Amino acid sequence: MGARGKPPAPTALKILHGTKPSRINQNEPVPDTATVVPPRELDHRAQEIWDRLAPDLIRKGVLTAWDVDSFATFCTMVVVNQDATRDVEQNGTSITTLVRETHDGTCIYDLRKNPAWQVARESATLIVTLGGRFGLNPSDRSQLSLPPVEESGKGAERLLG
Repeated sequence: MGARGKPPAPTALKILHGTKPSRINQNEPVPDTATVVPPRELDHRAQEIWDRLAPDLIRKGVLTAWDVDSFATFCTMVVVNQDATRDVEQNGTSITTLVRETHDGTCIYDLRKNPAWQVARESATLIVTLGGRFGLNPSDRSQLSLPPVEESGKGAERLLG
């Protein structure tokens, strides 16, 4: 059986939130400071989302080389959600489909839920889940406690030292 409850916040976010040092895993594996590059598979629209959000997350130590695939999935899901939402805006939440034509030429139609509606809902759920892991949701942001600008880059040392 898997772990229960809400997944723990990433250590970088715990530090930014001001979590007590005694509640932070000091032995957590830490990725190398390798350059974080997006996967080549990202399409141009997902790449635009990456380019807009990733630099700030990298500076804050939330996005590392180990997180590239998860963040790329987040960027891709934003694009999927945009496409599905556009479809729902254009075609509505319900679509009419031809079921059959009778012998006298009368058409019988069925009103069904637009599949794009479900895609939009599922992608939105993934966006919220993955975004929360990178501190991209409003509730996560409201809990951030960043060091003053002049101390930027010294947040972890200041809190853990």
